[in-house]
Amino acid sequence: MTIISAEKWKAAKIITIELKDAVENLQSTPTSLPTTEPAESQISITLAEADLPVVKVNGADIPQIIYTALVYAGGKNTDSADQTVYWRMLKNSSSLSNGSFSIPANNYWTISAYYHDVSAGDAIELRLWASSTNVNWDYDAHVCQCTHPYPYDYDTVADLWIKTKDIVAHPTLTQGNPSVALTAEYFIQNRATGYIDRDYTHSEIERFERWKGHIFAIYYGSYASNKADYKVSADYRPYYFRNYLPTKIITRELK
Repeated sequence: MTIISAEKWKAAKIITIELKDAVENLQSTPTSLPTTEPAESQISITLAEADLPVVKVNGADIPQIIYTALVYAGGKNTDSADQTVYWRMLKNSSSLSNGSFSIPANNYWTISAYYHDVSAGDAIELRLWASSTNVNWDYDAHVCQCTHPYPYDYDTVADLWIKTKDIVAHPTLTQGNPSVALTAEYFIQNRATGYIDRDYTHSEIERFERWKGHIFAIYYGSYASNKADYKVSADYRPYYFRNYLPTKIITRELK
C-alpha cells in the first residue's frame, strides 16, 4: 500500500450535521377522514430555517447540500370491513404524487411521505381521504434531514480522503404507539464516478478517490423522493420508515 506523506495533504475540512427532533402531534380525539379529496390538506407545514438541519464545514456554511423532509400521518380503520386511504403530496400548492392503500378492519395505518429538495419558506402538504368515515387520523409528525453534502461547489473535482462518522438512526418518534418499520442505509454517491450508488451501510466508511458533486445520499428523501410508503398494523401507529445518516464527515484533499 502506498503511504502518502502528511505534507501532501491540505488542511482537513470537517462537515458537521446537526439534526433536529421531529415535531409530533397526537390528537386526544381522532378525526374522521372525509370520503372525497378535501380542498385543504389536513397536514400543512411552512418550513422555517429552524426546521432545517444545521450543516457546516469547519464552522462555516456548506457550499453544497440538499434538504429533505419526512412527513408522517397515522390513524385507524375502525370499520368491520377493509377500507381504503387515499393520499396526495403537495409542495407550494403543486401536486408531487398521489396514491392509495387498503387497511384491514380494526387496523392502524401509517403513511411516510418523503419530500426532496426543500427550503425554508416552502409549504409542504399531505392530503388524506378515505372510502369510509370510519377511517380516522389522529397522528402527524414532520422532520427535516439532508443529503448530497460536499465541502466545495457542486462542479469542483477534488482528490479526497473521506471518513463518515457518528452514524445515527433518525428520526425517533415517541408519541402514539410507535414502532420502526425499517431504517434505510445511506450510500456513497459520487458524481465523478458516474453517480455510482455503492456501500449501502449503517456503519462508518473510509474512502480515498476523486470526488465531484456530493459524498453520500440518504434513501428516504433522496433515492425514494416525492413519494410515500405505508404500513398497516394491529398494534403500531406510527409504524414508520426512517434513515441512517452520518452526522460528521472528515475530508482531506490531496495537494
